[in-house]
Amino acid sequence: MAFPVEYSSLSTKALLKLIIGNYPISDDAEITFLKRGFNDTYLIKTTTKKYILRAYKHNWRSIESIETEIKLLEALKENGISVSFPIPDKQSKYIHSIYAPEGIRYLVLFSFAEGDQVRKLTNVQAELLGKETGKIHVLTQNKNLGETAHNYDIKFQFEKTLTTLKPILKNYPEAYDYLLKLYDKFKTIFSKIDKKALGIGVCHGDLQAENFHLTSDNKFTFFDFDFFGTGFLIYDIGVFIWYDHKNKPKEIVDSFLKGYTSQRRLTETEIKLLPYFSTLRALFQMTLYCKISDGYQLPVWPAQQVADFIKKIEKWMLASK
Repeated sequence: MAFPVEYSSLSTKALLKLIIGNYPISDDAEITFLKRGFNDTYLIKTTTKKYILRAYKHNWRSIESIETEIKLLEALKENGISVSFPIPDKQSKYIHSIYAPEGIRYLVLFSFAEGDQVRKLTNVQAELLGKETGKIHVLTQNKNLGETAHNYDIKFQFEKTLTTLKPILKNYPEAYDYLLKLYDKFKTIFSKIDKKALGIGVCHGDLQAENFHLTSDNKFTFFDFDFFGTGFLIYDIGVFIWYDHKNKPKEIVDSFLKGYTSQRRLTETEIKLLPYFSTLRALFQMTLYCKISDGYQLPVWPAQQVADFIKKIEKWMLASK
């Protein structure tokens, strides 16, 4: 009997054989393992085309949420949004299930996002990115496509954070007390606003430089919707603002918002609440890493680092007043 594993590395040779056997891809295809994370990412390359193969981690995503992701990407593509879209196999099937040592893992083949990653956007590029994000939100506002990967409801996220971090921060009571006070502040603020002033729909969930490419002629292509979820649409803007916020000039954020509002108008309430959604993203990020770094699949995230991250959130909130 084989010893149990939590997260295996799949055979690239076996994956390539599966892809060539099931998709209209030439026998000269090559495969390269690109990235290991919440899922594994592989490059499939022929003499004429490139594809991306994603192998979802066992128990990371339900098959229902993957089906919804496929439905979302197809809808965006059909409406002129440049996204990395799913490729059907010879039987018109999108999802393959394989039996890894740890259990079932799902495979989906995607088109390749042309262009390159851009760490530092120009004002023109930021405006264009905002415009394309606005187009996505116009299409996903008030839509319910099925089960999503995440729920960005404020109450849900805060309570998940508090439950996850309470045992971790037992020796850092000041940090945990700050989270309790922050939750009270959120509840007070959101109890006083008209929820109709906040657009709700499907968010990308991880709108940062690692998840879009830009071509030389300034065409953005979005990919990796692994964190897509239902919530307030300005959550995506909060994500964009949070990442690299110390080094992101105000004019870049302003340019992004200019492009965004050319497609979808932001209410005064939404604009005022943007820092809070950046904070919500920070809480989500911290909670997620603490949950997966549980000492079983990944090394424990030290409590001191968690407390330091909370201080970073506190500074962000003070600077955003």
